[in-house]
Amino acid sequence: MCYINGMGTIWIRNLKAAAIIGTMPQERRDRQVLCLDLEVRCDGEKASRTDDLRDALDYAAVEREVVATVERSEFFLLEALARAVGETVMKFPQAESCVVAITKPGASARAEITYQAEFFRS
Repeated sequence: MCYINGMGTIWIRNLKAAAIIGTMPQERRDRQVLCLDLEVRCDGEKASRTDDLRDALDYAAVEREVVATVERSEFFLLEALARAVGETVMKFPQAESCVVAITKPGASARAEITYQAEFFRS
């Protein structure tokens, strides 16, 4: 007999979405393409037994919801957007925690800017 603790990690990498983000006048006017990386810890124990998507974290649904959250946002700060994305992911009942990293490629003439935050179920 095989026993598993059920906890696993799903990585969603290089997810692209456009948003109004930033403090400069041009950033308030023009949408910017952001790159998101998500690391979602989830309980897959039931799904591993049933082989049923209804018992698993539906990562396609996570992607759709995250893109929708980003694309309708108009935050000034990456920190605020990361919080909104984290809250979106944590609405999925199978999600136990998540790490959100958002890269804003056009943030600086000299560098990419990435902000990362971790969220837990309370």
